[in-house]
Amino acid sequence: MSTNTHSSHPLAHRTVLTVPQSATVLQDVRRISSAWLIEKYGSAPLASGQHDLADNCVLASQSIYQADGAEHALRLQLREDKPEATWRTTITAALCAGECAVVSVALEAFPNGDQPLSPGRPRLVRELVRDLAPVDGLSPLTLDARPVHADQVDALVDVLCEPRRLPVVVAARPVRPDAVWSDRMRQVLPQCAGAAALYLLEDLDAVDAFRKAIGDDHRVAPGAVRTFLTDVDPAWPQDAPRHRFLTMARLSDHSDRAWYGIASTVQRLSTEAPLPAALRGLSFPDLGQLHREERQAALAEPRHTEELGAMAAQIARLTASLKKADQDLKEATREADLSARTKASLEEQLQIAVARADGDLEEAVRALDDLERARAEVRVLRRRLYAAGRHREAVLIEQPLGIPASFEDLWERLDTFEGLTVSADKGKALELDEAARARVWAAKAWNALRALDAYTRSAHDGFNGGFYEYCTSEQPGDVWPRKQVAMAETGATMNAWGDERIFPVPPDVAPTGRLEMQAHLKLHSKGSTSPRIYFHDDTKGCTGRVIVGYIGHHLKNKHTN
Repeated sequence: MSTNTHSSHPLAHRTVLTVPQSATVLQDVRRISSAWLIEKYGSAPLASGQHDLADNCVLASQSIYQADGAEHALRLQLREDKPEATWRTTITAALCAGECAVVSVALEAFPNGDQPLSPGRPRLVRELVRDLAPVDGLSPLTLDARPVHADQVDALVDVLCEPRRLPVVVAARPVRPDAVWSDRMRQVLPQCAGAAALYLLEDLDAVDAFRKAIGDDHRVAPGAVRTFLTDVDPAWPQDAPRHRFLTMARLSDHSDRAWYGIASTVQRLSTEAPLPAALRGLSFPDLGQLHREERQAALAEPRHTEELGAMAAQIARLTASLKKADQDLKEATREADLSARTKASLEEQLQIAVARADGDLEEAVRALDDLERARAEVRVLRRRLYAAGRHREAVLIEQPLGIPASFEDLWERLDTFEGLTVSADKGKALELDEAARARVWAAKAWNALRALDAYTRSAHDGFNGGFYEYCTSEQPGDVWPRKQVAMAETGATMNAWGDERIFPVPPDVAPTGRLEMQAHLKLHSKGSTSPRIYFHDDTKGCTGRVIVGYIGHHLKNKHTN
């Protein structure tokens, strides 16, 4: 998850760990955090209060104590003001009821300009996972994948099906050793530590046993990796597409970057997950109030003294207190600014969520309406077939495929479309599978391509208008919502970013093999991804087809740049 602009959400990463044995967890978190800080800045003053570690780098340390004086929770917050952004890392640990504790590491990024940022997970997370031995449900969280043999498969299936907070990444060792595969697993699995439980099916016996235990739909083939989300239902085939699957072929392909998505997906899910109640309810003391009380106590000291030494000492204390007050004021102003930016970002995220919910509701109602119309049409046609005595034709022996579960699945079905030539870059399309809404977008892309294909057939049958007119007509067949069709870009967009809209086409369409395309279909309208499909209508040209030149993330325009 990255932060690119002032309006983006500042929370770049968050990991929450559940530690089953909490007797020494607060001390352990201090020790691990101290080593991390010393490596970065050479010192780690963890006493309560604010500490300057370096220029424009402040560490705040706070604790919460119970009535009996025992420490209940701690928070260490490191703020680093750098030219490109302000970075704030917050480490929180709290004891829970019973024997467990909860530890959180959050990284926020507040950009100081338009320079794109690429925040990474703090290395501290790995150290905490290594030393604290956290768990998620039935599974320990580890730095490396836990080996699974055939006799341990049932326990793994229990891990997948029991309640848990985090994903489970299950890899299967290839039949034959593969250097690319092994190198990528060595890199990516540690990046998942703390955000997912990690398992490795060690051999073919384990792969076969796992397939038998969980079923064909949720299986993990040799050399493949599947990321299991929560609430796995092995008995429901339609549940399987939720749990993203990468094949051996893609994981061992030097040019395929899909393996990056394994870690980015589980880290995104970790960041987006709500905080546990044990952390949400914490209220740490106000450091500024403590300093104000100290200054008031200093000012309240008796002033009527004839000893110059005592007066000098009092003046020194008051001077130091005023200096500290000035520093506290600057810190309070800076924190207030960051809080205001966080609040504005949350308001923006709320508006986006509401707009998305409204859009999803509209699309769901439209889909239900289309479904009811299709069912009604099927009923009418079946009655007509029965009335004509053609009973066998009223029943489908082979059920047609449903919507694709991913863009990878969609790509394998492109030969379904007789009127389309898809020259789009497959890699750009498959990048969309990394997004949380990939399944929705893949389904919409499928419907969009079906509409373009149906338009091609209508054009061959004599329809004289273009695709936009087709979508507003009463032509039979699949159509695409007209408000999600744009047949041209603005002049400002083409002047600035027109070169991004030049895509490959067959040589018969353009001798150079490339052609500018402005017409596009919108798969989504909110957020920076908002996928698009760009196409060229050649139904009246030499190919008689629609050329699909691009399927992927939203290209640049004056709103996205």
